[in-house]
Amino acid sequence: MRRPFDRVIIAVVLITAAGMILGCSRSKTVDVSFTVEGMHCESCSEAITEALEKVDGVESASADHAKGSARARFRSPDVSPEQLTAEIEGLGYTVTDVEITPIEG
Repeated sequence: MRRPFDRVIIAVVLITAAGMILGCSRSKTVDVSFTVEGMHCESCSEAITEALEKVDGVESASADHAKGSARARFRSPDVSPEQLTAEIEGLGYTVTDVEITPIEG
């Protein structure tokens, strides 16, 4: 049985492989969105936002308990989606989905 985090690992491996194939090994800005279970109030959102913002390389972060989501913008390869997932899950929340979007420019 697959755990939700397994999908994150599979997605990261596929994106990393695609980057290597296309020669995109240089640092670039990435937006990542997380679907997060267990956020019930503004304090939950603030805790996740603060934890993500403390990670070196994260340019901005936010979380919304009403939507059950969090977002972060960071420089890759300085930060990884799995590192940010670990930060969120380390607070006791569950990440069920991750969407990664490279930013042009």
